[in-house]
Amino acid sequence: MKIVLFYFQLLLLGAFFSGDLPYNEIATAFEENDAASVISHCENPVLLVVDDTEGTYNHAQASMVLMEFFKQHPAGDFNYEFQGKEEDDDIFSAARYVTETETLSVQLSFSNELSNKIYEIQIRN
Repeated sequence: MKIVLFYFQLLLLGAFFSGDLPYNEIATAFEENDAASVISHCENPVLLVVDDTEGTYNHAQASMVLMEFFKQHPAGDFNYEFQGKEEDDDIFSAARYVTETETLSVQLSFSNELSNKIYEIQIRN
């Protein structure tokens, strides 16, 4: 019984302290046009490059910038082309956000130091 309890505790702690990169959650947030959810996976502040406009924003400002982007580019499909691994020195991912009228490139750069939070999002044509 003690062994079962030990393994249960180990699994429970692993779930709370998991450092997995949140790729699925971010993809879902992009497809649902949920700016707040995307930004919740970011450092504070975060560097955003959207349609060649660059800025460093706190979470509230970044959510507003991303909400405006989603208003201009609604209902897109989000598909990863490359997903970096936690073991990499520079962790980033490359994806496509595809709407009815255009395809945009999305690059997410993750911090190695802050629980794999995003420190930069680039969205370009």
